[in-house]
Amino acid sequence: MKKESETKVQFSIASDEQDQLIERKRAKGKEFAYEQFKYQWETFPKLHQVPPFPLNVDIESCSSCNLRCDHCFRQYMDMGKEGLMDYELYKKIVAECGKNKLFTLKFSMRGEPTLHPKIVDMVAYAKEQGVKEVWINTHGGNLTEKMARGFCEAKLDWLTVSFDGLGEMYESIRKPLKYHENLERLKMMSRMRTELHPDMILNVQSIWTAIQDNPQEYIDTMRPWVDRVAYNAEMNFKEITLVPDDDFVCPRLWQRLAICSNGDYLKCPSDFEKEEVMGNANTMTLKDAWDVLQGKQREMHARGYKKLSDVCQKCHHGCRKVPKTVEIDGRTSNSYNYVFKKEYTGAGLNRTKVKILGQNPA
Repeated sequence: MKKESETKVQFSIASDEQDQLIERKRAKGKEFAYEQFKYQWETFPKLHQVPPFPLNVDIESCSSCNLRCDHCFRQYMDMGKEGLMDYELYKKIVAECGKNKLFTLKFSMRGEPTLHPKIVDMVAYAKEQGVKEVWINTHGGNLTEKMARGFCEAKLDWLTVSFDGLGEMYESIRKPLKYHENLERLKMMSRMRTELHPDMILNVQSIWTAIQDNPQEYIDTMRPWVDRVAYNAEMNFKEITLVPDDDFVCPRLWQRLAICSNGDYLKCPSDFEKEEVMGNANTMTLKDAWDVLQGKQREMHARGYKKLSDVCQKCHHGCRKVPKTVEIDGRTSNSYNYVFKKEYTGAGLNRTKVKILGQNPA
């Protein structure tokens, strides 16, 4: 029997009070839909039960980025031709999402969403079409007061800022951003949110090795400004030395669909080099892509043929993991490290260290 595994890569170090606040914010005004979404997200992949429409659509408003982050796959892979999503194509996609009562539309994937000049309009249009939760992942370096105000007025539901470490550690990873400048942008976004749209969830995330030496200082710096502080399991893209777990069945195929800036459908956001394009939104509806194209991927995984996919064999989510327990902020956080064939110490300043992250396979 194949092992059912979670692809959870982010671990909250929020307080109990913060966790409860986030739950209330996510559910506010859509309590029944949120409970249904949570149940389907957590349960359907285990039962191999397919919802009638994706629970989450990952959308790439922009496939380029204006940073050169030391830990990012973009520095070590060929992204091919990059560009912005055509706004009319976006509206076509989102109108279908609204018609099918999509819960979460997430702007993320391979580029920086805020580089699209119409990103605020995109958020507003998704909310107008009835998408329950609109989410942006950003490095935060492009945030301006105008954009922050626009997000608030458009009723953005969730903003995650990737903020890896403090001071010199941050600057060694998030090149060429400056720590104090981007911290001020985060504070500005927080103040604007509090004034105009307090229901927005503001989240910061860091890779673990960037804060492992000073986690409490990181929490104390971020907590006054955000609803949630989290860290991510470390991924090594400079040298992909993973140990694949052939028994892994990816739950993403029962949860989400990914769409690139040119409309290409991917089975998940981790196909960074677009090696397995399934179809295109210009010629095929999301519903058909979900039922037919993603259906083939679900069947392949359920029958144990995942190893035939080069993309899946290189994916961190489907590799072997070892449990990790972290004592942080007076709480115990249970997470994991990925298993690498070679020692990996982390990104930025951590590349000079000799400490082992993860462990060598037996």
